[in-house]
Amino acid sequence: MASKGIRASEGRVGRVLRETNQPYHADRYRRLKNLNPVPYSAEYMGHKLHIDQNEKLVMYGVTHVLAVDGFSSNIVSHSTMPVKNNLTIYQEVYQSAVLRYGMWDQIRIDHGKEFYLTLFMQEKLADYRNNTGRQPYMQTKSTQASCFLI
Repeated sequence: MASKGIRASEGRVGRVLRETNQPYHADRYRRLKNLNPVPYSAEYMGHKLHIDQNEKLVMYGVTHVLAVDGFSSNIVSHSTMPVKNNLTIYQEVYQSAVLRYGMWDQIRIDHGKEFYLTLFMQEKLADYRNNTGRQPYMQTKSTQASCFLI
């Protein structure tokens, strides 16, 4: 976007979204403010991996997908793509994180279809996890996912 002369920092995008769609912004702000945080903890690095996407710039052909370690809150992998793509998310986010840091005991995602390949592979590789007593993945509502990425 910068190469096309478009300056889009996080603050500028937030201001534009507030100005262009005020009812949506007010409703989302109200819901997030009233949201009771879900008790959450990860016991060690590799316990929980959170994968989520940000589609605020989708109108410009930009979708970000991040993988965050639940214990350290470090971004362990990420990808930027024009549209959500199962294969790209699997290769550039999940596979990249697993090859660099090892298997996570559990992956946490929202209910979107863009993570099906990642969930399939996590299920297939479930026997290689450190703690096989946990479910290999958990799906949560997208409004609750923001509580995890603190």
